[in-house]
Amino acid sequence: MTAFLIVYARVTDPARLHAYAKAAEHLFTSRGAKLAARGSPAVLEGDWPWEGAVVFEWPSREAAERAWHSADYAAVHRLREGAAEFQVVLLGALPSSSPVNA
Repeated sequence: MTAFLIVYARVTDPARLHAYAKAAEHLFTSRGAKLAARGSPAVLEGDWPWEGAVVFEWPSREAAERAWHSADYAAVHRLREGAAEFQVVLLGALPSSSPVNA
Protein backbone atom coordinates (compact mmCIF):
# COMPACT_ATOMS: atom_id res chain seq x y z
CA MET A 1 0.00 0.00 0.00
CA THR A 2 1.25 3.49 -0.84
CA ALA A 3 2.98 5.45 1.94
CA PHE A 4 4.00 9.07 2.33
CA LEU A 5 7.25 10.25 3.89
CA ILE A 6 6.67 13.78 5.16
CA VAL A 7 9.62 15.94 6.15
CA TYR A 8 9.16 19.21 8.03
CA ALA A 9 12.12 21.59 8.34
CA ARG A 10 13.22 24.84 9.94
CA VAL A 11 16.30 25.95 7.98
CA THR A 12 19.52 27.02 9.67
CA ASP A 13 21.94 26.71 6.71
CA PRO A 14 20.26 27.02 3.28
CA ALA A 15 23.34 25.91 1.30
CA ARG A 16 23.76 22.73 3.36
CA LEU A 17 20.05 22.02 3.18
CA HIS A 18 20.10 22.38 -0.61
CA ALA A 19 22.96 19.86 -0.90
CA TYR A 20 21.15 17.42 1.38
CA ALA A 21 17.78 17.86 -0.37
CA LYS A 22 19.29 17.26 -3.80
CA ALA A 23 21.09 14.10 -2.66
CA ALA A 24 18.08 12.77 -0.71
CA GLU A 25 15.70 13.38 -3.61
CA HIS A 26 18.04 11.58 -6.01
CA LEU A 27 18.42 8.61 -3.65
CA PHE A 28 14.73 8.33 -2.83
CA THR A 29 13.56 8.60 -6.45
CA SER A 30 16.16 6.00 -7.49
CA ARG A 31 14.49 3.67 -4.96
CA GLY A 32 10.96 4.15 -6.25
CA ALA A 33 9.71 7.28 -4.49
CA LYS A 34 8.01 10.18 -6.25
CA LEU A 35 8.38 13.74 -5.06
CA ALA A 36 4.76 14.68 -4.39
CA ALA A 37 5.03 18.14 -2.80
CA ARG A 38 7.60 20.67 -1.62
CA GLY A 39 7.38 24.20 -0.30
CA SER A 40 6.13 26.47 2.45
CA PRO A 41 2.68 25.34 3.56
CA ALA A 42 -0.18 27.79 4.00
CA VAL A 43 -1.19 27.36 7.63
CA LEU A 44 -4.96 27.54 7.84
CA GLU A 45 -5.28 26.86 11.55
CA GLY A 46 -3.07 26.40 14.60
CA ASP A 47 0.60 26.92 15.30
CA TRP A 48 3.16 25.82 12.74
CA PRO A 49 6.81 25.73 13.86
CA TRP A 50 8.22 24.66 10.47
CA GLU A 51 9.32 26.73 7.47
CA GLY A 52 8.86 24.10 4.83
CA ALA A 53 7.72 20.60 4.05
CA VAL A 54 8.50 17.88 1.53
CA VAL A 55 6.32 14.87 0.74
CA PHE A 56 7.58 11.73 -0.99
CA GLU A 57 5.14 9.10 -2.19
CA TRP A 58 6.45 5.55 -1.86
CA PRO A 59 5.05 2.33 -3.30
CA SER A 60 4.93 0.93 0.26
CA ARG A 61 5.82 1.72 3.85
CA GLU A 62 8.43 -1.06 3.72
CA ALA A 63 10.14 0.52 0.69
CA ALA A 64 10.34 3.88 2.47
CA GLU A 65 11.71 2.29 5.64
CA ARG A 66 14.31 0.27 3.70
CA ALA A 67 15.55 3.43 1.99
CA TRP A 68 15.51 5.48 5.22
CA HIS A 69 17.53 2.85 7.12
CA SER A 70 19.94 2.04 4.27
CA ALA A 71 23.69 2.60 4.31
CA ASP A 72 23.27 4.82 1.23
CA TYR A 73 20.89 7.12 3.10
CA ALA A 74 23.16 7.16 6.18
CA ALA A 75 25.78 8.87 4.02
CA VAL A 76 23.21 11.35 2.65
CA HIS A 77 21.80 11.96 6.14
CA ARG A 78 25.19 13.28 7.28
CA LEU A 79 24.85 16.11 4.73
CA ARG A 80 21.92 17.56 6.68
CA GLU A 81 23.82 18.00 9.97
CA GLY A 82 23.60 21.69 10.86
CA ALA A 83 21.35 22.41 7.87
CA ALA A 84 17.99 22.49 9.63
CA GLU A 85 15.85 21.15 12.41
CA PHE A 86 13.69 18.32 11.13
CA GLN A 87 10.66 16.25 11.94
CA VAL A 88 10.01 13.25 9.72
CA VAL A 89 6.91 11.07 9.68
CA LEU A 90 5.82 8.10 7.59
CA LEU A 91 2.12 7.72 6.92
CA GLY A 92 0.36 4.88 5.13
CA ALA A 93 -2.28 5.78 2.57
CA LEU A 94 -5.88 4.73 3.04
CA PRO A 95 -7.09 1.87 0.87
CA SER A 96 -8.96 3.23 -2.13
CA SER A 97 -12.16 1.65 -0.80
CA SER A 98 -11.97 3.53 2.53
CA PRO A 99 -14.72 6.08 3.15
CA VAL A 100 -13.43 9.63 3.46
CA ASN A 101 -14.92 10.13 6.92
CA ALA A 102 -13.75 6.81 8.42
